[in-house]
Amino acid sequence: MRYTLLAVFAGAAATLAACSGGSPQAQAPYVPTPDQTTLLPQTGEAPLKPGASPQAGCPVDNATLEKALAADPAITAAVQLGKGLTDISCAVGYATARTEGDRATVLFHYDGAKKMWVAVSGAARNGCDPVPPDVRKQLKNCA
Repeated sequence: MRYTLLAVFAGAAATLAACSGGSPQAQAPYVPTPDQTTLLPQTGEAPLKPGASPQAGCPVDNATLEKALAADPAITAAVQLGKGLTDISCAVGYATARTEGDRATVLFHYDGAKKMWVAVSGAARNGCDPVPPDVRKQLKNCA
């Protein structure tokens, strides 16, 4: 009986090897790829988005700008946010976005000392007067 079981196991191993295209000894050991390994938690400051600058704050997303807009009740009252901000443009510490409600342009400035965006103005007409002319040319919502 011992020889019969050995023969069965040997036959099964040969069948599996034939199905997998090689012998059991030829199989490479399992090595996980980088995306299959467990990553350790990141410590320290969050990495910047590609092209971001801690001094200039760019690029910036709509959630960050909507938070800055909500922090200024006067500008929030002057524009109709609707579903949110769209058409964001960012350059050298300034950003503009359009409101979905009344398509007003909202101007933001990045405060490097506080490392946060601040709403500067919001109007249906161009409110980019405080932006330096060379930067204004880079913002698509400034005429």
